[in-house]
Amino acid sequence: MRMKSARKALLIAVAFAMLLSLPGCMGNTHVEDTLGGLTGCVNNCSPNPEFLYATSPDHISGFTINLSTGALGTPVQIAGPNQSIGLASTVTLGHVYVSDFLNDTIEGFSVNSTTGGLTSITGSPFSLGGNPPGAGGLSAIVPGGNYLYATDLNANAATGFAFDSASGTLTPVPGSPFPAGASPMQAVQAGLQGKFLYVSNYNDSAGGISAFAIDFNTGSLTPIQGSPFPTGAAGSFPGPSALVATSNFLYVALAGTANANNKIVAFAIDGATGALTAIPGSPFTTGTDPLYMTLLPVTNKFLFTANIQDGTISVFTVDGVSGSLTPVSGSPVAAGSSVAGLAISQISTASGKYFLYAADSQANAINGYTVDGNNGTLAPIAGSPFPAGNSPALLTVVVP
Repeated sequence: MRMKSARKALLIAVAFAMLLSLPGCMGNTHVEDTLGGLTGCVNNCSPNPEFLYATSPDHISGFTINLSTGALGTPVQIAGPNQSIGLASTVTLGHVYVSDFLNDTIEGFSVNSTTGGLTSITGSPFSLGGNPPGAGGLSAIVPGGNYLYATDLNANAATGFAFDSASGTLTPVPGSPFPAGASPMQAVQAGLQGKFLYVSNYNDSAGGISAFAIDFNTGSLTPIQGSPFPTGAAGSFPGPSALVATSNFLYVALAGTANANNKIVAFAIDGATGALTAIPGSPFTTGTDPLYMTLLPVTNKFLFTANIQDGTISVFTVDGVSGSLTPVSGSPVAAGSSVAGLAISQISTASGKYFLYAADSQANAINGYTVDGNNGTLAPIAGSPFPAGNSPALLTVVVP
């Protein structure tokens, strides 16, 4: 597999170490530690502050978000996995989950609603049930949902967990793990209360998306007729990676296994069956190697991709009726030396703007932008980039 940059090689080598039968680095010992001391917001604070969390080798860093300016506070760190491909949160319920690739587990944390401090959830880490290494992407728990799913690259499977909203404890669902495709990388829940699960199979020759119906009562998965749904021609190895979804549409970033694909495939989701149908105009061209994506909260009006090969962020307007993507004015936007994970604030300012954050692993920093809620344009936040410790990668925002 040929990679076009050191950064991509680092990210994808983690996922494919087991495919090459190479021994991984030693994982860290799980520590029942607490992340404390985050500075609270000081001006025009909402009842609940927002916190940004970032993964880095052996650590998770936490930042308080200034809700007026978007500026980030000084990072405070807690021990975490050495290598992680998945980071998810319950957003408003105060839990953060990080996959531990080397140990094939998920580490779970509860968020202190005042300080942003992280405390290990009872029972954490939670095993995926396979043979290490392998833990990959995590599907964020949807509002009103009861389940979290993780990909297991080594086992070519998806593992399901029932989620306790009070404690954050994860319990394997009946029948888990469930077979997926070749090297399942990321997962996302979609549909009413997350009734469907979609998994991107990175090393599938046609870039197949495994699709499942979720049993509301048990969390068990049943393959949807027609699954896996291709994202490219057979033998093209388009490398589907990041996934984001609205209630009606699924967007898949094509990273490519040998060469960057620079595309986003868009599917319409059948609300009754979960079957996927490519929408007219798909795939849509984005920057070079779009390995991460996120959507504007609530309205899903804008979609953002982190293009790691050219160090930019592409911004698209999402047509809520057709699902098509249109680049916004000024896109793509420069995003430092090595753009990685993306996350966006869940609360808009009084002027209708949101805050978008992009990790810059080589610069040990996080770049911050204001997002115009009307047209999607980005503008740097004063003081950006913000120091973020060693090699920040994945990002998530919590409003506990």
